[in-house]
Amino acid sequence: MEAIVRFFKEGGVWMYPIIVVSAFALAVMLERLFYYYIHCRINAKALLTQLTRMVRNGDVEKARQLCARTKTPLSSILESALWHFQQQEPDHEIQNAVDEIALRELPRIQRRTHYLSLFANVATLMGLLGTIFGLQEAFGALAAADPSQKATVLARGIAIAMNTTALGLLVAIPCMILFSIFGSKANTLIEEIDESSVRLLNFLYAQRRS
Repeated sequence: MEAIVRFFKEGGVWMYPIIVVSAFALAVMLERLFYYYIHCRINAKALLTQLTRMVRNGDVEKARQLCARTKTPLSSILESALWHFQQQEPDHEIQNAVDEIALRELPRIQRRTHYLSLFANVATLMGLLGTIFGLQEAFGALAAADPSQKATVLARGIAIAMNTTALGLLVAIPCMILFSIFGSKANTLIEEIDESSVRLLNFLYAQRRS
């Protein structure tokens, strides 16, 4: 703990804005982790199997209630399709309703993830800026410092330069890793929603024709 405190103090004032950036980044990480892995957690194939079985047995309302209980983006879209099918609306009206809900739900899946890339770049640049100011302080004071104090002044300036760079990278690296992971997860969820909604719509249209 003492080493961390010393590391922070030796980094100077440029450590504070990097810490602020890291706090925002952490908030986005936690929110997206909750959204992707708790809120959106669902077995799409199992849900679709249950829904088609219920609709085939004439339990459309029960299928809608199942979707309502899960409260994920996928279930909201599927519930919309089932409700409009239950109202015996034309195929194109069901498709339009599904598209409308998708326009609302799909942007939520990718929301805020781009901030992690921004925070990574900002943290890195702030660390670089701290390095520049630290080196300026070191070599500027070195020219005017008392010979007995030159080593101390140089060490302080280099500590500012190195610590700010290190902290900037410590913030940036997790941000970039999670930005990539979240981007992949978002794409997977969107593909899953597209596939499941198309399969359910095709099934509903086939049920109506039969």
